[in-house]
Amino acid sequence: MFHDDANQCSANSTPTTAAASPAPTPRTSAAVPRHGEVCHDALASLCSEPRVTLPFPKAELTFIRVSGTGTSRDPQGSAYTAYFLDVKCPGASAPLWRVHRRFKEFRALDEDLRRGGFMPPPLPPRRLIGLLDPLIVAQRREELEAWLYQLIDAATADVPHLQSFEPFRAFLLANADNPPSPMEVNKELWELHGGELGEGEGGDAAGEGQGGQGRGAEGRQRVGLADFEQMRVIGKGSFGKVTLVRKRSCGRLFAMKALAKSHLERSKQVEHTRTERHVLGRIKHPFIVGMHYAWTTRAKVYFVLDYCAGGELFFHLSQRKRMPEYMARFYAAEITLALEHLHGCDIAYRDLKPENIILDMEGHIKLADFGLAKTGVRHSAHGATSLCGTPEYLSPEILNRRGHGTAVDWWGLGMVIFEMLTGLPPWYTTDRRKLFQRLRSGPLSFPAGVVSCTAADAIARLLRRDPLARLGGGARGASDVKDHPFFKSVDWRALLAREVRPPFAPCPRARSSSGGGGGGGADTRNFDAQFTRLPLDSVEVSEASP
Repeated sequence: MFHDDANQCSANSTPTTAAASPAPTPRTSAAVPRHGEVCHDALASLCSEPRVTLPFPKAELTFIRVSGTGTSRDPQGSAYTAYFLDVKCPGASAPLWRVHRRFKEFRALDEDLRRGGFMPPPLPPRRLIGLLDPLIVAQRREELEAWLYQLIDAATADVPHLQSFEPFRAFLLANADNPPSPMEVNKELWELHGGELGEGEGGDAAGEGQGGQGRGAEGRQRVGLADFEQMRVIGKGSFGKVTLVRKRSCGRLFAMKALAKSHLERSKQVEHTRTERHVLGRIKHPFIVGMHYAWTTRAKVYFVLDYCAGGELFFHLSQRKRMPEYMARFYAAEITLALEHLHGCDIAYRDLKPENIILDMEGHIKLADFGLAKTGVRHSAHGATSLCGTPEYLSPEILNRRGHGTAVDWWGLGMVIFEMLTGLPPWYTTDRRKLFQRLRSGPLSFPAGVVSCTAADAIARLLRRDPLARLGGGARGASDVKDHPFFKSVDWRALLAREVRPPFAPCPRARSSSGGGGGGGADTRNFDAQFTRLPLDSVEVSEASP
């Protein structure tokens, strides 16, 4: 994985379904500050009681992130959600501060920007119901953060300078470090630091409970480690292990990922693990790994996921060296449907590679490992800025750090198709400097006699360095990918319904204990022996007790 906060690449050391991504990168407008004083009338209209103001008329303000939410009440007693915006200003006496904004204040800023000659991105729509629902608040928090990032990205010399636009500065300055009163800070949907929520506590629909137990997506029963029989280790990384488990009450097989909180905190992976939890808790798709239970204990975080007995696509590719075109087409088509669904939910996956593509017992794919996913991304070329991913698969726009969007996933698809057909990703080298140079500007070439003209054309279009010109990066998105001649033989409706027989059965003699292709038998032949030989002693059932 590429860790932005350390500005270096590290070996892939997490399990297939583990999560690792950098924290949100601070954002600043590209506009050059000009002149102007902070308008105190604007401040007064923005905040009902502007007691604290930080008037830096010429300093550039940097929006960091929406770091949390809280619930307060207006003078009429109506409850509303306040979003916590972290802002900094280099050289100021208080270089980092927080402002608290309601959604209606975002709307007011949007209107002021349009009147002032700006073209801000579309603001998330108003909601009339469920305004205080934790899931909706969490989603809105991510959407508003993405909106501010996109707003700052879009500032150009063709419009008034954003940094000198008084309503924008007032939005980031007024009433700083002065939260509304009363204010109840909302608990995270899934809080990894036990001090705030208590051990194992949580509150969303996919399911944490108290006392180191979790509520399942199927029904509302509490579960914990004692409800699962530990069978075999199938993956291991720097943060923990993935084990094959059997639920005692029904005999169904799952993959249980246990992550050590101490390692997550030291490696700054807490937020990334939350991201995976949040995304998998709201996504259901036949080609995306499903999460069934999640809970925390004093020492660990547990995810109970689909068990896919076919193992990683990487495992099979390493054995075969390369795949025939009909196999590559099948896997690429199912990946395309998964990406289409994610993008329709405003999610950029951002880490497509053979290690994160796993096969179920029947041979259908599932995308796993959503730690690098970014929610609230509505555009193919912007909406995210973190330098993240696996070095060999990074898109040029991520490397150049000029913002990126969902089109990075179509780049990833091109890389994976190339690797399936040839055995290595394009531009591959162990020299990191040369690798990044090649990814940015190296010519694309194919081994002689290996890749058909149709496949080569699809790959070349997917690997266009301009994300807007990339196949899938235009207004039609995944439809353009599905319409390419490489996929002419694909029946997309039947494929989505899992009616198309996979070209390869990774578990020909296994019998599913879960039904519907969701898990597979207890056969672990498709997992690396270096994992399956490991002892189970690190998974302590005693942690399940309340």
